[in-house]
Amino acid sequence: MPMHLPKPPITSAAEKTRAFSWPRFFAHFSIVATAVSLGLISWFIAKPTTTRIHQTVPGERLTVAATPDIDISLDTDSTVTVTNTDPPRIELLRGNAYFDVKNKNADKLHVKVDTTFIKDLGTRFSIRRWADVGSVAVAEGQVEIQVETGIYLVSSHERADFDGRRVTGHRLISEVDVAPWRVNK
Repeated sequence: MPMHLPKPPITSAAEKTRAFSWPRFFAHFSIVATAVSLGLISWFIAKPTTTRIHQTVPGERLTVAATPDIDISLDTDSTVTVTNTDPPRIELLRGNAYFDVKNKNADKLHVKVDTTFIKDLGTRFSIRRWADVGSVAVAEGQVEIQVETGIYLVSSHERADFDGRRVTGHRLISEVDVAPWRVNK
């Protein structure tokens, strides 16, 4: 006698829906609650970044406070951008800028010039930028210049030229040569 397997019962559409399950409910609820919590945290913590552009026209000079501890003096026909982040991101777009860091313990000044990064280790220095090259002159303290070939240290009363790949022309200078356009300040 052949053995027949029982036929599965025919179910309606209402029977095909899954029954309520507390473990499944708590798993989905915890995922949604975590996503909402992270969204709210990022909303309250995140501070939008703004960038201020300071520029001068030929014949005009300007001094601005990037932070309460950092003053930037711009020569004529110069442009610099400053963000509201901590530490501020500063980029010299063109011209000459003199940086005066009042808090000597603050290691927070980093300046970008094209692909070159300059980190302040002192208190007063200037940067000149023209075409694809630039120079750094230090009045007091030290700065690090980071280019493709490495990191170079420029000390007080020294000047160094850079082009993004290397540092050249490292030499001694007088304090008047740090920012000759600021002599009477």
